[in-house]
Amino acid sequence: MTTMSEDGRPAREPAADRWLGYAIAFLLSVLAGYGVASTPGLISRWGASPLGWGLVLIWLIAAWLAFPIAERSQSKPRLIELTLVQGVARIFVAILFAGRAPAGDALYYLRLSGSVLAGRGLEVYEPYIGSTLHALYPPAYALLLAGWIGCFGSAIVSLMALNALIDAAAAFMIWRIGKLLDREGAGRAAAWLYLLWPSVLLSAPLAQKEGMCTLLVLVLAHEWLVATKRGGSTLRAALSIGVTAALLALTQPGLAPLALLFGVVLVRFVPLRRMMAVGLSALPVAILVMLPWWVRNWLVLGAFVPLTTTAPIGLWIGNNPAATGNWMAPPAALRGLPELEYGRAIGAMAKQWITTHPADFVRLTVTKFVRAMGVGQFGVSRLSGMTPAPAPRALALLFPVAQLSHIMLLASGAAAAFRTTPPVRVLLLLVLAGLLQLLLFGVWFEFAERHREFLTPLLLLTICCAFAPPRRST
Repeated sequence: MTTMSEDGRPAREPAADRWLGYAIAFLLSVLAGYGVASTPGLISRWGASPLGWGLVLIWLIAAWLAFPIAERSQSKPRLIELTLVQGVARIFVAILFAGRAPAGDALYYLRLSGSVLAGRGLEVYEPYIGSTLHALYPPAYALLLAGWIGCFGSAIVSLMALNALIDAAAAFMIWRIGKLLDREGAGRAAAWLYLLWPSVLLSAPLAQKEGMCTLLVLVLAHEWLVATKRGGSTLRAALSIGVTAALLALTQPGLAPLALLFGVVLVRFVPLRRMMAVGLSALPVAILVMLPWWVRNWLVLGAFVPLTTTAPIGLWIGNNPAATGNWMAPPAALRGLPELEYGRAIGAMAKQWITTHPADFVRLTVTKFVRAMGVGQFGVSRLSGMTPAPAPRALALLFPVAQLSHIMLLASGAAAAFRTTPPVRVLLLLVLAGLLQLLLFGVWFEFAERHREFLTPLLLLTICCAFAPPRRST
């Protein structure tokens, strides 16, 4: 059985690692190629002003300077400089979003938090469904948001501060993973690049759960890596993994299997018996954390709802004659049905379409995956849906940097996958777990760019560990 040494370096024959690297490099290259091929059509939709390409240049310079500064230095003045750079970037985004009312989840999470603060609990009226829903949205982020708004209000400055704290915590975990893999400098560089990443910045002014999802995924990855260390406490690993896995399931139910997948891909580094002991011990911990949600759902809905009532609706959004993978209004004929009955009816419609159109189902599933993974327009699209709608020149300003940064991430990730150094091998396994999560559990439902955002920091870490020099901190 292959083991991981005390300094985090796995001992394993390189052939399997090379083939894994080749496979991930091929997939990321195909997705990057799709992004490049899609760019002209997306430019015709959003525009690409000269100022937009100027913004690309500014962002590239900031990222280029941030990488060596963060990678090489721990000095407080340098870190303050980097903090100011990403702070200025967030203020710029806040100005674009200020005075606009959000749509979609960013709106409904604000309404959910308002309902909690008003004493009505986690309920929200959904006009397209035509009824008040009690378990459509997972509770963790909604409760966090309600607590934050209760203390600091819901103004854009308050939401920016909350997201800044969440993103800073995610950056800290990126650094911790890099340090665990003996690439602390690369971890710092990846952390600062994450804070400057356009998709992260374009979520900064909104009540969106994606940042919290990413943070929990990073904590989960870190704790599984710690569990592979020799001499580690099984109890400590079970507690940390169990709690984090439950919180992730209560934040983004679709990512719940990722806790298991991380353990499966890392099992090669430790005896199977230890990994099973950690996983089986973490299960009751996760159940205890989720138990209040289950009891609440039973009391409110009179049924066992382990996660949310979203799955059948998401299945229909992802599988119908007009589906694209992005959100779309559900059938008006079902409007007004009770929550559980609505889910059964719309889920049956999706299953019927799948069974009667198998070829279309396969084509749509592949298309959803490639489109959601290969382009970077979601932040711009979300801004365009706000009220009042921004001027077209604002969208033309943001689209080039959003799209180009994502293509660069995919292309650089593909190049990094060929460099199978010990830290990169471990990170490629984490990336593999993320890709399996999307392919096995995500792509069948509503599947858009936001559902793959948790992969961004893992790819950034892989890239930085592949190309930053192996320098130890002093």
